Amino acid sequence: MSKTTDTERADVLRLLDRDKPLKDHDDIVLFDDKCEVELVWTNKTAEVCNVMLPFQIIERVDERRT
Repeated sequence: MSKTTDTERADVLRLLDRDKPLKDHDDIVLFDDKCEVELVWTNKTAEVCNVMLPFQIIERVDERRT
């Protein structure tokens, strides 16, 4: 646990006791180190590939169509 004040600890415990969501900055108060998160699923590969996606064509109004 990081260096927290008694007030910060009491605030977090009060929220947890009441099953309320923690405030946005509470994770910074509680944890010194940053952890890395990775999504894992069945058949996931480390292979990187380029995918052609059907993006929309943008036309500008002040240009003539060819």
